[in-house]
Amino acid sequence: MANDKSRAVYGIDLGTTYSCISQVDKYDQAVVLRNFEGDSTTPSVVYFESETNMIVGKEAKNQLPVEPEKTVSFIKRQIGNDEAFDKSKNTTPYHCDPVEISALILKKLVQDANDLGENPEPIKDVVITCPAYFGNKERLQTKQAGISAGLNVLAIINEPTAAAIAYGLKVSERRTILVYDLGGGTFDVTIIVVNGGAIKVVATGGDHHLGGVDWDTELAKYVLNTFNSQNGTSYDFDTLNANTKYDLLLSAENWKRNLTARQAAKINFSIEGKSVNFELPRETFNAITEDKLNETIDATAKIIEIAKSKGYDKIDEIILVGGSSKMPQVEERVKAEFGLPTHITDPDECVAKGAAIFAMNEAYSQAVEAWQSGEGDRPAPLMQDRTRVVNVTSKTYGLGLIDNKVENMLFANSALPVSRKSTFVTVRDGQSAVVLPIYESDFTDEENDRIVEDRFCTLATEDISELKITGNHPKGTEIQVTFSIDNEGILSVNATRDNDVIDFTLKVAGVKSEDELKESQNFITNATV
Repeated sequence: MANDKSRAVYGIDLGTTYSCISQVDKYDQAVVLRNFEGDSTTPSVVYFESETNMIVGKEAKNQLPVEPEKTVSFIKRQIGNDEAFDKSKNTTPYHCDPVEISALILKKLVQDANDLGENPEPIKDVVITCPAYFGNKERLQTKQAGISAGLNVLAIINEPTAAAIAYGLKVSERRTILVYDLGGGTFDVTIIVVNGGAIKVVATGGDHHLGGVDWDTELAKYVLNTFNSQNGTSYDFDTLNANTKYDLLLSAENWKRNLTARQAAKINFSIEGKSVNFELPRETFNAITEDKLNETIDATAKIIEIAKSKGYDKIDEIILVGGSSKMPQVEERVKAEFGLPTHITDPDECVAKGAAIFAMNEAYSQAVEAWQSGEGDRPAPLMQDRTRVVNVTSKTYGLGLIDNKVENMLFANSALPVSRKSTFVTVRDGQSAVVLPIYESDFTDEENDRIVEDRFCTLATEDISELKITGNHPKGTEIQVTFSIDNEGILSVNATRDNDVIDFTLKVAGVKSEDELKESQNFITNATV
């Protein structure tokens, strides 16, 4: 067992506002690896000193009010945004796209853990988490961020599933739990059945533009309005210069933290020689951010209804994860709204820890298979039950048809892995190619959501150019199309005609080609963080 590497794997919570890396130690306990600053979490912020020299983390965050034009934050909210990946248009310093910014954050996490830890070999094998509602494009881009950082990404796993894995180790009997995950920039709600080492996801949803930073923004706007009232000024939050805005937002985050610990916070803020000073009660903060909290409650109620439609009528408890769930208003409102036992469980670290446990299980299974086939040493037995996960897809995927319609093939909240084949026909004689637009949406209504609208995301429009119809293939030629989603929630599509595989590759806009990915790898490798 001397060369057993089944524990040389890591879990990474790549967060919107903070990120974290964890490993399962020799006692089979998931532990967080601290950074150079001695913190368990690292701000997901990158400051560009030059084209090849960057600062990541706390020091970079401190640069937001000083040089906002050279500092990037909340990049996770840009994952999946095609414009953000267009380097000729985006305003990211040195035209880095969200994959590369995310890779720089990953490089900092791994670099610190390598330098400060007792790892016999450099960190390579990782599981990276993402919001449960991330679609195909976002998952592929998250994976490419890991690859760009020089990592071997064993899997992408949903954040609430990772939290449930960490929590499930403490549960001895079958329980149905709702994971309410309010992070700094994203919100997930997922219903999961935990039964020993088995984790089964029932339903999931969320919003990748809802998180603690939105509470900060509401508080910042309130303080600015109070400033205007006391000083006779007319500053507008949206048109504030970037330095002042980030200074105000960072102050708002600190005031919010103070209000989590105390019933009131002292507000002091200055702009151009004028200032505002007052005491803000927690009740006022709750009132000005109530609409944001309502959005999470509405999303939670929707997922509960979906679970009920699938036969899961009883939820045993709610666990709150994500740093923003520590705000007292969250637990109070969730308890009052749903009347269920509700508690916070290791909100800042449990996602990374769950990812590390999942990574160890994946690596252990691979090590056992290798040993049984005569390769490598026998891995040391695990001290805990192996974790088995059944996930669901968070999106609906369909195939574009004529007349602006879509044939939905796979539906949100279907158990993974899942596959479906359907037959389509050509509509005219002399047709030399078939175009297959692939659509992604949030909807589960099989009967009604058939008209393509702006709310649908187009993953790809791919020509099957070698489908020759003229002559022997008239109108009505059948094409069998298969949609498949693997355990990571990543979609693949293939097509056949008369049992012959058609050369068809699903190309997703914004996802890097092999050559583009190599360019990003070279950039990250040569970057100093």
